[in-house]
Amino acid sequence: MTRYKLLPLAFCGVLLTACSSDDPVAESDGVLTWRSCPEDDSLDCATLRVPMNYGDDRAGMIDIALNRLPAIQQPSTGALLFNPGGPGASGLEVLQILQEVDSVPDAIRQHHDLIGFDPRGVGESTPIDCDTSDVDLLGDYLVDATAIEAFVEQSAELAARCLEQEGDYLLQLGSMNVVRDMDSIRQSLDLPRLDFIGYSYGSRLAALYLQTYPDTSGAVILDGSLRPDSSVGALAEGALSAMQRNLEALLQDCTISEPDCDPARLQDLLIEKVDVLLRENREAELALLGELVVEASQNPALGELLTAPLVSYLMRGDRSGLELLVQLLELDIDDGAEDDTLIHKAILCADDATRPTAEQLSASLPTFNALSDLFAEAYIGQAGSCAGWPESIDPLSPIATGTAPVALVIGGTSDAQTPLVWSEEMARAIGGHYLASSHQGHTSVFNGQNDCVDSIVTTFLLDGLLPGAADCL
Repeated sequence: MTRYKLLPLAFCGVLLTACSSDDPVAESDGVLTWRSCPEDDSLDCATLRVPMNYGDDRAGMIDIALNRLPAIQQPSTGALLFNPGGPGASGLEVLQILQEVDSVPDAIRQHHDLIGFDPRGVGESTPIDCDTSDVDLLGDYLVDATAIEAFVEQSAELAARCLEQEGDYLLQLGSMNVVRDMDSIRQSLDLPRLDFIGYSYGSRLAALYLQTYPDTSGAVILDGSLRPDSSVGALAEGALSAMQRNLEALLQDCTISEPDCDPARLQDLLIEKVDVLLRENREAELALLGELVVEASQNPALGELLTAPLVSYLMRGDRSGLELLVQLLELDIDDGAEDDTLIHKAILCADDATRPTAEQLSASLPTFNALSDLFAEAYIGQAGSCAGWPESIDPLSPIATGTAPVALVIGGTSDAQTPLVWSEEMARAIGGHYLASSHQGHTSVFNGQNDCVDSIVTTFLLDGLLPGAADCL
């Protein structure tokens, strides 16, 4: 488990109806010219120019790339904006996927244009491009204070390098500016209200939009919500606990393939194996084991496939089942995951004012180990993501609003990336409608995970109706 990604707030205060003295002084050009996308002529593409710094019109403009899947019947009567999370994931790509798998119900597609966008700094939207060729962005398995100190030093070096290369733009990538961009998109589309689905980190954008622009908020859905606050450390700690719960549930099934298996002993063997692989520097085998265990802990459906080969590997040293599973699932053990991690870090650290020191992270390691002896040393690096990063110029306070229209907040019972309790907390913070779902893994809307969820979302988007006290369990 040398590599993990945390697949992962107020600007104007609490209980507000709109921003006051901090309203933007710079505006977008408001112009969208749609053309067929070069890679797929069933989609339209456009670019919107928006201010780099909404508080200073002298800072210049940046590009926000958008794509559109037109409604079946034209002219459309509405539009639905998507953000796939990350932070740092491409909204252009998620719309391409939704179009390819045809997963959005025809009832919505009939009259709604579907809109994707790359958030600032991401993909085609004036991306940041720091040299990270000699930097380990995700951090190794940080087993002691020495490893943590080296990680923090490297993080500070990367921050200094990126600030030199990108200048003030590096500090303008936070969620509040993305929300301002979203309202610029709404205006450019000539929409009286914004309908929006935010997956995972996109739920923070959804909640911020509701808080900041309640009068122009339409049907807003938060799927797999983050917590109302922006603490990176708290995100890491909460996800760590959920990962451990899913791991224990996975190991409980070992008796299916091995009747004499003891789940507690199997977990001990797993931890011992990781220690051996680390000590002997067997990176390829560690990457193989780590990829599968992390994937299975995040997605319990995969855990059903992993249990038998994991038992065989840990009890008999036979790794052939693990290798076959990687081939069957077409997992890429060395998939360049770090490519997206810089923007992930930049966005999270623009939102969170905390800059942990090596000493603070080392002091937190026992707490993390108490939550999960296996995953702690990986997630301590996540908790330290903002170590050495430049000071945030627009940090977020916890989200809280009583003026926004009621949004739909969906949480998954087995979600290890955004645990169920976070969706409950966010629903309370924004006065939203909380919906628990028994789908497997992370997020559910329009991905074939739960027909009950999709039905409720569709009714909410089309008619504005919510399901009372119903759950999708």
